[in-house]
Amino acid sequence: MSQLTALMLSNDAVRAAIIGDPYSSKPKVLHFHMVPLPQGAVVDGEIADDAKDKVVTLLKTLIKNHRYPTDNVALAYASRRLVLREANFPDMGLDELRQTLPFQAEGLIPLPVDQSILDFVPISKENTSQGTMLHGLIVATLRSGLESVADVVEHAGFILSTIDAAPFCVARVFASSSVNRVQAIVNVGASNTDVLVMENGSPRYVRTVTAGDNDVIDAVASALSIPHDNAVQIKRRIGLQNVVGDERLEKAEEVIRETVAQLIVGVRNTVNYYDNAHPDNPIQTILLTGIGATLGGFPAVLASSTNKVVRLGDPFANFSLSKDVVDHNIAAHAADYAAVLGLALGKRP
Repeated sequence: MSQLTALMLSNDAVRAAIIGDPYSSKPKVLHFHMVPLPQGAVVDGEIADDAKDKVVTLLKTLIKNHRYPTDNVALAYASRRLVLREANFPDMGLDELRQTLPFQAEGLIPLPVDQSILDFVPISKENTSQGTMLHGLIVATLRSGLESVADVVEHAGFILSTIDAAPFCVARVFASSSVNRVQAIVNVGASNTDVLVMENGSPRYVRTVTAGDNDVIDAVASALSIPHDNAVQIKRRIGLQNVVGDERLEKAEEVIRETVAQLIVGVRNTVNYYDNAHPDNPIQTILLTGIGATLGGFPAVLASSTNKVVRLGDPFANFSLSKDVVDHNIAAHAADYAAVLGLALGKRP
């Protein structure tokens, strides 16, 4: 059985999995591990200079202690500086388009083109008065951030075979649930929230809301003047439920609601924008995933705000699970493993 090591570095942890028979109709999750990272080691998808040696050491434990394969490794990358923008270009071969992309992307992305890594993902072809146009997504991120992460992963002993944008990994995981419907996948990450509109299993529209789970944790920590880890526990304990009789927890609930409200406004505005642009085929349902998706009460509040049916996604639908991952309760980590699992789906890179 061929095996793939799938990795993702988030603000809080390295998420890793060994997946058998990758890119097949039913890959198998053989093992998974979460390696906690020190606070501040990874911020917005970039590894702090003074934390690189520590992150390398932690990654090496996957090889030394858990025997992760090192020669077929895929990395899911997420960052506030990862930008996806819709664009139309004259129909041409993808190799030719990618060669001209640095010139054509100027003014279309909020990043310095000469300091960015660029790609283009085609979605459809459209016949216009100007001829056949290729419609798709420009994918861009700062070269320094991505190369920093890749260098650390390879310095630990892994040989990267592919790097993919986390939103596309998530899209692949939930593609089958978007057949015969228009569905928004809301992936609440640590630093940002991706809203992917899927139609018949393919991404049609992507927007990033620059708010995520860490904003909630930081707000609680600041309001109560407590350490980050304590704020995480309080966030998990009370969520969006009403708290009465404890002044400190009442204050925590207040700042959680205020911070989550800003996130929900961003998601709602994205959903409304798409619906207004596609009145004959609006978004029907919202599927929630990501480390911030399990905040108590969040699905109900988002459903009320958007007037959409909201449900939590099941990232394991296209996978079989080994006894080891079942025994280690991988189901408890369903919300935060979608991007990692998506690395093993689709066509072989």
